[in-house]
Amino acid sequence: MDTKTRGDGPLLLLLHGGGGNDSSYDAVLDVLAEQYTVVTYTQCEGGPVERADEAAQLLDDLGAKKAAVFGSSAGGLVALDLVARHPERLGVVIAHEPPVMSALPDGDEVTKAFHDLADAPDPGLRFLKLTGILGPVDEETTKAVAATLRFDSNEVNAFVDHRLDLAKVRDSGVNVVLAGGKAVAGSLPFRTAEAVADAIKASMVIFPGNHFGYAPMPGINDPAAFGRTLLDLLRSRTQPPR
Repeated sequence: MDTKTRGDGPLLLLLHGGGGNDSSYDAVLDVLAEQYTVVTYTQCEGGPVERADEAAQLLDDLGAKKAAVFGSSAGGLVALDLVARHPERLGVVIAHEPPVMSALPDGDEVTKAFHDLADAPDPGLRFLKLTGILGPVDEETTKAVAATLRFDSNEVNAFVDHRLDLAKVRDSGVNVVLAGGKAVAGSLPFRTAEAVADAIKASMVIFPGNHFGYAPMPGINDPAAFGRTLLDLLRSRTQPPR
């Protein structure tokens, strides 16, 4: 498995979202690498279970004992499944807006809406409107982002259909924190983060920006502020890096 490593200090593994790759977090790496050895990689094409097991194997290969892990969107769900399946490898895990539809009271209805996207025209645009992940942007911006979006209905459904074992996450002994973007408060992924935090009795921390707060988007996202928020949260939950 090819990995990208930046910085020096305790290990911080970053898990990208759906359609992402080992470059997804490039805009925040310089900030994070001031205090951590930051590792990114492109995940396999499987669902949450396969990706969680892959991440666990990577932590083994890296010799990690109690790693810090941050995952956003689908990567947040992978991070939580990593907690449920391999808690012994983890110190602190931060899940930013993970798509845990099973935690929502209207989860079945929302999941069906995702399934319906597969046969709908302009599925990428409809996905953005269903999820609200961009925040307060105009229609022109939404359409522009949709035109660049790689919408894979099989991948999307594999994640929204997944039944995360919340009891295992809650009882894992791992320090788990949920996070949501300030610019998308009330959106579908923000709601799932709140629901998981409530279900496992974990903290919910607000990050700057939208669902992609770690990526540049003028007027909405400030990656440096996102990175500093993540550093502050890690410092509050772990021993200060030396």
